[in-house]
Amino acid sequence: MATWPHENTKLSDAEKKAYRNLLYWAMLDIRTLCQSRGRISYSPFFVWRQYRQGRVAGRLADWLHNLAQTAATDFDHFDTEWFWREYDGLFQQSTLVGAGHWMDYRKRYEDALAKQSAA
Repeated sequence: MATWPHENTKLSDAEKKAYRNLLYWAMLDIRTLCQSRGRISYSPFFVWRQYRQGRVAGRLADWLHNLAQTAATDFDHFDTEWFWREYDGLFQQSTLVGAGHWMDYRKRYEDALAKQSAA
């Protein structure tokens, strides 16, 4: 674990593309969680599920807002250690995992990075 303050590591082009890919897929997940599909329902079970999905989407958006900002500035001052530490904290929250909507974003990033590196 790095000490604070520490030097941020410069990202390679492949890493930048992999982080942008992660951001894209996470935004699609957030959109899916927030937009109900189908007919209007007044069922308390449906409303509760939508509420929980909205909470998951909100937490994902909170986690990703700094990534979006740094992606817009070509990853100046992006702290990868902090980013993944925050992810680990989110993943350990049972409300996210229990909602059944948790994607393994670390794996998604690593897969995108492997694809970029192979190209």
